[in-house]
Amino acid sequence: MKSLFKANFLVALTCVITLGSCSQEESDPPKSDAEIIGSGIAWKLSTATSNGISVVSFIDACVQDNLITFYFEASGNKGVVDEGPTKCGDSDSQLQDFSWNYDESSKILRVDTDIIEMPGAEGGLVVERVSSSELVISQNIRLLGTTQKAILTLVH
Repeated sequence: MKSLFKANFLVALTCVITLGSCSQEESDPPKSDAEIIGSGIAWKLSTATSNGISVVSFIDACVQDNLITFYFEASGNKGVVDEGPTKCGDSDSQLQDFSWNYDESSKILRVDTDIIEMPGAEGGLVVERVSSSELVISQNIRLLGTTQKAILTLVH
């Protein structure tokens, strides 16, 4: 009986030592909103609404198919707008570089060019929410003499 107890004790001790010495797999820390936005994967316009009504028709068709890629870098955030299959002008460049900045606390996305040209757009872009597959931004637009909030959804 004593030898059975010793054997069980040794097995239990071995298990405790073995399990205790295994380090948990280190998982990557959660990404910041800026890192998700600047993942280097192209975003494309999915929807644009104001007061729950689609305003996509106010955006030129040649802009609707643009691909917008943000690159998150410690030295400064850059990006590229690809005109997509439909260019607005024959002489327009297919690719346009831009710089961007995102303030996590205010949720303001500053871009040094119009990444999506909306008629009557005023003020900065506000990030409403961001995930690995969806970027929802808002901007005030002036339509028919009134200022309204437009919500644009970009997807990968």
